[in-house]
Amino acid sequence: MDKERKRITVIGATNTDISGKCLNSIVMGDSNIGEVSLSLGGVGHNIALNLARMGSDVTFITSLGSDNFGKNARKEMEGVMDISHALTFSGRSGVYLYITDDKGEMVVAVNDMDAAKEITPSFLETKKEIIIDTPFLILDANLEEKSILFASKMAQGLVICDAVSTLKAGRLRSSFPYIDILKPNLMELEYLSGVAITDEKSIEGAGKVLLSMGVGAVVVTAGKKGAYYISKGQFLHAYGSEFEVRNTNGAGDSFLSGFVFALSEGKNERDALKAAVA
Repeated sequence: MDKERKRITVIGATNTDISGKCLNSIVMGDSNIGEVSLSLGGVGHNIALNLARMGSDVTFITSLGSDNFGKNARKEMEGVMDISHALTFSGRSGVYLYITDDKGEMVVAVNDMDAAKEITPSFLETKKEIIIDTPFLILDANLEEKSILFASKMAQGLVICDAVSTLKAGRLRSSFPYIDILKPNLMELEYLSGVAITDEKSIEGAGKVLLSMGVGAVVVTAGKKGAYYISKGQFLHAYGSEFEVRNTNGAGDSFLSGFVFALSEGKNERDALKAAVA
């Protein structure tokens, strides 16, 4: 596949992840013994980084504060992907603080993502040529609703959106008619569709509700049950492999990276779903 086919543009959040992992069973309301680490994250960043590491030609449009977090983020991303179109503003960068239990499952998190508000429609207008020309445009719901709508309407390639969380997934609703692929997890699928998720049949039903609202296809992550692909003509299920879970944070981002990478390599939806789960 030629390089042009692999070219992918990601518009979304970059933040510094501050992670606290409890080494024993969590005692709420008390100080727990554990490990604290600092790393670069954000849904858009994670997707862009994974794609770049797999060999895609990635342009990442994000917003970075003028603080040390922003400066360190730019330095870390330079040379890995094209961030020449990233916006630098005079404010604080995004920070995501989360706690996991001794099994690696997230217990609670606090996100300070106001930096993403800097990616406005007027700013995106200056990136019009990039957005129109890219074969694949990935947007994350950390962006404001008006910015998601502006970019998705402008795009002429495939538009893929990550729902991010139940609190932010609603920002995608006005863009449903322009979204080719929507990636929610089960909680986000339930929230967006209004369908209670109890089994595989309800997953398919909820996906079809989103299709009726204008979405082209829905790719759902379901934890240990793997993932599902739902379109007007297909209902696909791919199982994951058994492995030790160390940390689930960013797993959905990695999944979407794998899915889009496979599509950019010319794979069909079934093979792309398998690649994403892997």
